[in-house]
Amino acid sequence: MKKTIGVAMAAACVASVQMAQAQTTLDTLKVQNLHEVVVKGVRAPKNAPFAVANIKSSELQKFATSGKEMPFLFSRTPGVLAWSENGMGTGTTYMRMRGAGGSRINVTIDGVPLNSPEDQTVFWANMNSYASLLGNVQIQRGIGTSTNGDGAFGGSISLATKAPSTVPYVELTGSFGSYNTWNTGINFSANLIGNSLIFDGAYHETNTDGYIHGTSGRSGSYYGGLTWIGSNFKLSYKNIGNFEKTGQAWNGVAACDYDGYSLSSYDINSYKDMYNYGLGRYNQLMEDLVYPSTDGGRLSTKSFYFRDGRKWNQTTDNFYQNHNILNFVWQPSEHWTHNATLHYTYGYGYYNEFRRASALGKKFGLNVYDADGELIESEAVRRKGLTQNNYGALYNVSYHDDAWDVIGGLSAQMFRCNHWGYLTYIANEEVERQYLKDGGKYKYYDSDADKNDYSWFVKAAYNFGSGWNVFADMQMRIVDYTTDGVNDKFIKGKKDGRKFYTQQQLNIDETYVFYNPKAGVSYTRGGHKAYASVAYANREPERNNFTDNSSAALPKAEHLFDTELGYQYRAANWYASANLYYMRYINQFVMTGAKSDIGEAITSNIKNSYRLGAELSACWSPLQWLSLEGNAALSQNKLKNFTEEVEAWDTEAVHNTYAKSTLSYSPSAILNGFVDVHFGGFSATWHTNFVSRQYLDNTQSSERSIPSYSQTDLAFNYTSKVSKAFGMKQVTLGIDFNNIFNRHYAASGYVYYDWYNEGKRTSTLAYIPMAGFTCMAHVTLKF
Repeated sequence: MKKTIGVAMAAACVASVQMAQAQTTLDTLKVQNLHEVVVKGVRAPKNAPFAVANIKSSELQKFATSGKEMPFLFSRTPGVLAWSENGMGTGTTYMRMRGAGGSRINVTIDGVPLNSPEDQTVFWANMNSYASLLGNVQIQRGIGTSTNGDGAFGGSISLATKAPSTVPYVELTGSFGSYNTWNTGINFSANLIGNSLIFDGAYHETNTDGYIHGTSGRSGSYYGGLTWIGSNFKLSYKNIGNFEKTGQAWNGVAACDYDGYSLSSYDINSYKDMYNYGLGRYNQLMEDLVYPSTDGGRLSTKSFYFRDGRKWNQTTDNFYQNHNILNFVWQPSEHWTHNATLHYTYGYGYYNEFRRASALGKKFGLNVYDADGELIESEAVRRKGLTQNNYGALYNVSYHDDAWDVIGGLSAQMFRCNHWGYLTYIANEEVERQYLKDGGKYKYYDSDADKNDYSWFVKAAYNFGSGWNVFADMQMRIVDYTTDGVNDKFIKGKKDGRKFYTQQQLNIDETYVFYNPKAGVSYTRGGHKAYASVAYANREPERNNFTDNSSAALPKAEHLFDTELGYQYRAANWYASANLYYMRYINQFVMTGAKSDIGEAITSNIKNSYRLGAELSACWSPLQWLSLEGNAALSQNKLKNFTEEVEAWDTEAVHNTYAKSTLSYSPSAILNGFVDVHFGGFSATWHTNFVSRQYLDNTQSSERSIPSYSQTDLAFNYTSKVSKAFGMKQVTLGIDFNNIFNRHYAASGYVYYDWYNEGKRTSTLAYIPMAGFTCMAHVTLKF
């Protein structure tokens, strides 16, 4: 009898455990399904006729331990470039997609725009730990489907945070590697009321000494969220914050002195020459180039100093940003869903920069003269920054059945910003006493900006026949932009017979109304998918297009026609795809070499330019433990009838016209290759990438370009389930070897100075290099 009772009790226990596990699985699926609604409005559906790359949670979690900014993960997909100022992949980082810069790439997180509305870019500088907060990422190349915020001219990136976990956990991570780079973090989730109220959070921080001199820094992010799960709804509040204090090197490694004079007499004509000479980490923002006192001597560097002998350690960018996202998802039936979001972002930041001796009138409007009537020159330190407030609301409603998938969306965003600048130090004591009275600082720059962005869209996909799908998408967007006050630029003139600089006044008030239609068709059968689409998009000018151009013609909006044609095939153990595109621009902004009356490079609207390319991807798994993968982006990126302007020392500016030339920063080939070995809990990944020559201006001159480069990374990871000692469930150990062949190359750069003298053209360049061989070891503990 006792035995029978014991067996019955054991069976009941097993049954209750199985029921609890089944309930947990159902709860997890419900949360996941409701969470996917949050980003549905800005994503391409499965059969959409666009070029799409998806990054899974497992890839994000592996990358999160690297401490690198996320563009370096995106660069593993076709047609994406990434580089960082400090050469380590942390801190200030940039990216391009199909040759288009960051201001032409729309980025959202849970559907909320991340692009700064005025600059229209995402400043990847303190978001290196976002990978640990995300569940997945979708990258659309080209215009893609309608999204929220700024127009997508190169592509769009939709970041989706992790769905709240109904299973409580704690995860600790730690990494350490070259140049004293370390990354640490914690993620956790807790059920406060059963599986109905979930509290989750994270904190991650990265520190580094940086590869380039003076680029040490600290950056990170934090997250806290509360989610209430009902039978058919989800209500959540998320607070995501970023912070940084990072050393800057925006001037790059210049192969010239501060005045632009070439170092070719020292056999320095490339970044590799700079490195071999011992100047590969030279940073103009914290040190001067010193010429040898004797023939045959070597160049050296000297740090900046204050007048009291204190050393200037680095130019820093200091920024704090806090995102608040309140979201409600309701699924009243299997066909209908509603998604509403309120969001608010606060941002405050500035950079501290040591300015070399120059006329204070020219740089800061301080028209102070010496005894000879010349403007006084002095070293100075400026603190230039901004305070941002960004408010917005989003609403999507969708209907789905076997034939139709329809979604409509509304978006409203109101951006308010104050731009400001202070002088906090002037080496000339007399001038400093005169101006630095208000708490030891002088305000030389003050401008307010308002930008309102309203849009609506309707997207519809219809399935018919056997595998056919047609897609249509219409968006209307209204943008109001105003800015006033005084800029931090000064116009040269004369007063009482002497040089006199007046401050640039801002009075910009522009409204844009855009219609952005898209349409396409796809056919899916078995493992095959073929598609074609056409799309049209518009984009308003950035703040700098207005302020830097000053007296030049008012900038016009840009327009883009995008045609995509693709084919994919997926078999049991291999996959291949090809996407062809033709992107024709009208009034694309490009640098022409011309300067405005405030001395800034003018971006001009160029009537005709285009990008034509093919994106190829393939993967083969010949064995269960081996995968071979690769992708290639091949393109032509051209301007037609382009006229440049080049300064001349002895004559008027020289104008050169090119019937057809290559767009700057647009390599014709970007290749990635991967070998992945995995069995049990062990994995090893070999990654080689190649980037062809990049021209640094729009003249297709090899003298103003950076050569092609290739580099290889190697990563090892081992994950083990462990007995629950101290509550631990899993341990992951890993080590990443980056640039294993120790290549010394520049990933980007710019033309530092370009001029004619006696009919001869001279150009000097600055390079943005990446570090040679580095490594990073990491450990992750999950409880």
